[in-house]
Amino acid sequence: MRRFVLLAVLLTLLPLRAEAPTPEAGPVLLISEDGLGSDQFRPDTMPQLWALSQQGRRAAVRPPFPATTFNGHVTLATGCWPEHHGVVANGYLRPEDRQRVPAANRVEDILREPLWVAATRSGVRTAVFHWVGASGPWEGVTPWRMQPFKLGVPDAEGLAFCEAALADGARLVMAYLSGTDEEGHLKGPHSPEALAKLRAIDAELAPWLARMRPAHPDLRVILTADHGMVPMKRRVHLPSILDGIPVDLITHGGSAYVYLKQPGDRARALARLRKAGLKAWPREAVPVRYHLGGSPRVGDVVVLAPLGTWLSQARSSREDESERHGRAGAHAYTPESAPMKSWLMVLGAGRGPLADVPAWDIAPTVGAWLGLRWAQPPDGKPVAALVR
Repeated sequence: MRRFVLLAVLLTLLPLRAEAPTPEAGPVLLISEDGLGSDQFRPDTMPQLWALSQQGRRAAVRPPFPATTFNGHVTLATGCWPEHHGVVANGYLRPEDRQRVPAANRVEDILREPLWVAATRSGVRTAVFHWVGASGPWEGVTPWRMQPFKLGVPDAEGLAFCEAALADGARLVMAYLSGTDEEGHLKGPHSPEALAKLRAIDAELAPWLARMRPAHPDLRVILTADHGMVPMKRRVHLPSILDGIPVDLITHGGSAYVYLKQPGDRARALARLRKAGLKAWPREAVPVRYHLGGSPRVGDVVVLAPLGTWLSQARSSREDESERHGRAGAHAYTPESAPMKSWLMVLGAGRGPLADVPAWDIAPTVGAWLGLRWAQPPDGKPVAALVR
């Protein structure tokens, strides 16, 4: 008995062994290819990535409305709806002074916490390349590495940035790449030029991923985009329809915001737009499923054209010529429109098909993988099949 008592005493004098550390979650790589639609991702257009997707999951992402670049990327990054994160389209009028924000791609435009800020606050080493809104500190927080967008930078430089960040221990890497947006606008989403760009992306990205995955065995990868695109067949000139009604217009392609200078003109504007064959809602009457009408940055009237029709705001021959350049394809339609859905490929989180994923569920999924602490819970939820 004494022997057992002595042994117990001696054990209490020995230093306690630390608990085995919980294994750190593997790194996450989130890449967006601008304008790459789910209908463009096929075995004949991107054969290497299509074959790679058989080792993971494949689906489509439903963009926010309107399906544009800036609000699409901020939705992907915040997990929030446009009416909450504040980037309600590529451009808008500021409600406080009615000044035009022609390109809502600055960190100042974002009202809810981006993924790179939540990760940094959670102690996750984070690197961001060219992502919309990643232009400076958000509420004083800057990620470990950040390269703001600059025109003319090739995608190869973005992949090199990602590779270096992963090699240096980043656990979250986000990159915006050029995708097929330019080719789709200038020549059409199904043009030979768009097809050539798809094949170039496939030839560059697939071998790069084949190198990254063995180098980082626990790497989880999300390949997605902000929106798809549809060929254009028809133009509708909004200043002609609204002639005599003083307004400011911001058109996005297939949809537009009308800012009334005299609130009493709303009924007249709505009647004319609807008579022209367009859908038009007062801001507060925009369908709830679009999660848009709660923001004062949205126009007094929201206009939606039929697929294949783009809305013009040109008030001079120069503006008209500028608008027509790049309107072989357009977007900014509703998320339920099949051509607006973007591609989604996930590696390192199981295999098999997924149902369509709302864009606002991407950031919460990444957050669940990395154990992030959000200052305010996002609107979206982690994709259940990816976080089991």
